[in-house]
Amino acid sequence: MAAREVGVSRTAGHNWSRGYKTYRGGAVVGLVPPLERHAVREISARFLSEGERIRIADLLHSGNSMREIAATLGRSTSTIAREVARNSIGRDHYRPFDAQRHSVARRARNHIRRIANDGHLFDTVGELLQQRWSPEQINLRLEEKYPKQPSMRLSPESIY
Repeated sequence: MAAREVGVSRTAGHNWSRGYKTYRGGAVVGLVPPLERHAVREISARFLSEGERIRIADLLHSGNSMREIAATLGRSTSTIAREVARNSIGRDHYRPFDAQRHSVARRARNHIRRIANDGHLFDTVGELLQQRWSPEQINLRLEEKYPKQPSMRLSPESIY
């Protein structure tokens, strides 16, 4: 269905989502990896886009200050400074495509939640939620019930 939305065949859609091999003379000569779903997904305007990162690199290369770059892009100076510090080797070695790739990788990071790994903790929290306890009350109850087991504690935000 998504392939139809963008106007390509179903086969092309499968190739994009699963990747495919390229052949020359009947022999495999390469592999085209699947599209990274976080890389192609539209992201919020509060995050820097690839185009903005390229513009930052161009403006840095032309000698503009962080404040001038921020004013040009309509962003905070601290946002630009953090971006350059995080994704460069010195001021003159900012690499926008590497920065974009690292940004996508950070968004894609999946971590296993502690409550999903611990069945006892999951059951305890689930039981208290069924009794209509608030996450704050559950947090305090866990601290009280398991004072010497930090692994049995959750913040209210984690329970939400």
